[in-house]
Amino acid sequence: MKRIIAVIKSNMLDDVIFALHKVEDFPGATMTEVRGMGRGFRRYVQEKRHYSPSGYPAQIRIEVVCLDAQTEEIVSTIEQSARTGKSGDGKIFISPVEEAVRIRTGQRGNAVI
Repeated sequence: MKRIIAVIKSNMLDDVIFALHKVEDFPGATMTEVRGMGRGFRRYVQEKRHYSPSGYPAQIRIEVVCLDAQTEEIVSTIEQSARTGKSGDGKIFISPVEEAVRIRTGQRGNAVI
């Protein structure tokens, strides 16, 4: 299993979710609104001449746990549907998942997805 974390522009969420629903056996996703800073932080502070976390535009963090075989399709779907070609389109991180447990039944492993 893999965990895919994507941070995208909030205005791209509908496009990404619509595209993900087309992925066969898509396992689902969790989405949260986030704020953060990256390499552009220094330039942002210099231009604004002050620091205010609320001044950063909100982004969306999408988290998906999927079977290994689904990883590339899901990643490429997010990448293609979230891309505007402008700075700040976001990032995608992929990491292994050692185990998954369905709380209701105690079921473990790939069947949980």
